[in-house]
Amino acid sequence: MNPFIDKTNQRIAPQKSIIVRHPLYAHIQTLEHVRVFMQHHVYAVWDFMSLLKSLQQNLTCTTTPWLPKGSAETRFLINEIVVGEESDVDMNGVRKSHFEMYLDAMVQAGANTQPILSLVEDIRKGTNILLALENAHIPETVKAFVQFTFRHIAENKPHVLSAIFTFGREEALNLRNNLWTGVLQEINNQS
Repeated sequence: MNPFIDKTNQRIAPQKSIIVRHPLYAHIQTLEHVRVFMQHHVYAVWDFMSLLKSLQQNLTCTTTPWLPKGSAETRFLINEIVVGEESDVDMNGVRKSHFEMYLDAMVQAGANTQPILSLVEDIRKGTNILLALENAHIPETVKAFVQFTFRHIAENKPHVLSAIFTFGREEALNLRNNLWTGVLQEINNQS
């Protein structure tokens, strides 16, 4: 692997371990706990999609007329991730984004989707993201998380966005999802 990436992974390993082994996961024991978790976590799913689209805008051509931009390998990598995140196939064979699938899972679990849907609708109507977040009825910690991402998106530094995406989201998300799958299986077995 790349020595710089190896060194970065070593440097951030303690923080990743804290995230993956966070005591929160041990406390998720009931369906109500899952609902509350999902009602907060959905913002990270949506925020992840926004971060990815920012990378796509920075590292590939998303305007007309189309012109080659950056390396073909980078374009392929980003566009391949976008295809999977924006138009995957759910368990019923229906194409949906991972965000939409997460919303479906929230509905199935009985979690409240109204706050995230209201935020998305406010933005769709043209409300600035930071103002929409400020007006949203969501926990301050959730607001701070999303504001962090959108501050960096606004700064428009592709190398910073790539680092946040790669080391702060995608890899940590994969590690966390492995643990999360086990938690959900345990709850399902108890039902």
